[in-house]
Amino acid sequence: MKTRAAAFLTVVAATALTGCTGSDDAAESAASPVPQAASAAEVRSGRCLDLDSALVTDAFASLGNAPGGDPWVPGTASDAAGGDCPALLWATAETPMGTVSSPTQVLFFHDGAYLGTATAESYAYTRVVESTGDSVSVQYRWLGEQDANCCPSGGPAVITYSWDGSRVVMEQPLPQEMLDSYY
Repeated sequence: MKTRAAAFLTVVAATALTGCTGSDDAAESAASPVPQAASAAEVRSGRCLDLDSALVTDAFASLGNAPGGDPWVPGTASDAAGGDCPALLWATAETPMGTVSSPTQVLFFHDGAYLGTATAESYAYTRVVESTGDSVSVQYRWLGEQDANCCPSGGPAVITYSWDGSRVVMEQPLPQEMLDSYY
């Protein structure tokens, strides 16, 4: 718990010292890469991606603040054990004290380096539904005109992000209906 608290303080301090800019292009990654290699000993000692690591906390800090003004908090992440790590690892950044309708970001990692986010903008009703050695499938839902915040009727759309040996490729675009529901 002390490690996680220290990580959050690091994120807050880093966020206060740096600014961020965004892009409206949903297919572009929103965050700049923050390379930070994990040692072989760190990887073998637990999961391939440790949410308390400097790599992940630095990546979260690069996102700026979540809606509401507080730093993003770790959600779920790749659960592969160290030793034979997938080429593409992931973690979710969630809105602090959020609900299902609160925005989420999916962050990608490869070989001890942060690659960026799945989309330039954060979206509600977002979750990773599958991952393989070199791909991550993210499910997106969205509200229809008459939907309550709890119950999106739009979607689901499952978008696969794949590691092609040098970068992450978004295999298909987000549905226009989904994008239109946010603006």
